[in-house]
Amino acid sequence: MTDSNYSMKSALYLIVALMSGYGLMGCSTAETESDPIIQGTITVDSDLDSSGDYSGIELLVAQTSVEGERDTLFYSVTDSTGRYSGTADIDDSGLYPLFISRNSQPLGIFNLVLAHGDTVSFDGQLPNIRETALVESHENDVFEKYDRVQRSFQRVVNFVNSRGMSTDSIEAEIMKWSDLFWELHQTNPNTFAGERAAASAASILEGWDNDRMLALTDSIVSRYNTIPANLRIQLTAFYASRDSLERSVAFLDQVEDRMSTTEEKLPVRQEKIKLLYDSSRTERASELLSEFRQTYSGNEQALEWAERMNIDITTLAPGKPFPAFTFSDREGQTVSSDSLAGTPYMIEFTRLENPLYQQQYDRVVAIQQIYSNYGLEVVTVPFGASNVLFDAFFEERANLWTFADPSSIYDDEVIVKYNLDRLPTRFLVNAEGNIVQRFVGTEFDSIIQGLQKTLTQQQTES
Repeated sequence: MTDSNYSMKSALYLIVALMSGYGLMGCSTAETESDPIIQGTITVDSDLDSSGDYSGIELLVAQTSVEGERDTLFYSVTDSTGRYSGTADIDDSGLYPLFISRNSQPLGIFNLVLAHGDTVSFDGQLPNIRETALVESHENDVFEKYDRVQRSFQRVVNFVNSRGMSTDSIEAEIMKWSDLFWELHQTNPNTFAGERAAASAASILEGWDNDRMLALTDSIVSRYNTIPANLRIQLTAFYASRDSLERSVAFLDQVEDRMSTTEEKLPVRQEKIKLLYDSSRTERASELLSEFRQTYSGNEQALEWAERMNIDITTLAPGKPFPAFTFSDREGQTVSSDSLAGTPYMIEFTRLENPLYQQQYDRVVAIQQIYSNYGLEVVTVPFGASNVLFDAFFEERANLWTFADPSSIYDDEVIVKYNLDRLPTRFLVNAEGNIVQRFVGTEFDSIIQGLQKTLTQQQTES
């Protein structure tokens, strides 16, 4: 097994997260190919409608563009026999939701793979469209094969995470499933699922065979002239960890150079700015952010993102003083940035009912128990929590650190001050009161490196 910064179990959890996203991304398709055709028959259960008239059932495929505009890609209405047919005006192959309604009442959603040059035959009966649906098309047939392999691999990962296996056995499984995904790709290279299978074959190799992961990625880029978003994000982190920030930025530059439109380049440019911000390269991040604003001046969503990013860069970047705070804990004692001066701490903003926070809570307990021996304090700011919610939350959980009294917090002011757009969000602050790193959502998984860096530096200085 090759060297990796991930533990064996962490690598497997990462695989699950990566695999879950691959089926939903689109890939560029040649403009010369014809738009996909969607056709079929939708009927209604006789117990619900005995008239035999199946007209007026609407089928819609739509998507929201990065500018926030809703585009209708496909629309058709059934005749009295339930027949419908039409073409879908898509730019990219991908998995699209088909919305089914009648008399303005939504009746079901079904995901279909749509790709240029393909004809999709979709039949079903209302109201149980998911149970009665029959889908026939080359692209959807291949995607079903990919989905079966993915679900089978998921079961193996779940087994390993719950019961454990030897390192050699896990490595053998990883290699086997990578080969299965790659075989599916080679058998169906010019399909949406074939590209997803190729990305999966590469992604699961990280930490087990990095050289082969990169070789497969090169093959993907050579064939498709692009790289799926999840694999791109994974490799960005991989290069930063294994090589350097410069190598990671260079990789994103290479990816961007292969893209032809500013819309395609938007998420890559966002990743680059965030990468520089996370690495304390705030001056360079500010330069790219200024260019970003000019390029996407007509894109409201992009400008909103840029405004939030500007706040992060100017006031919440690593190395900046953490903005001052004062509140009361549940016992009425004052807790503030001044009272924590000289002490490293992690402050988290969340809602107690947040499912992700509840999943992560045991890990916070483990971190608190281990690193409190090195002086780390943990402070939690829970938004909108009542006494009933507190009691319910701690009924089967330990309460080992400071929780703010929600009545001493003005939620809106805190959200604006700390630029909170997702919960939970955590900040790691060193003994000098400066931000070490911010962790949003599942980014919390990488906090150990930040803790070790902070506490090692503190011990060295003392």
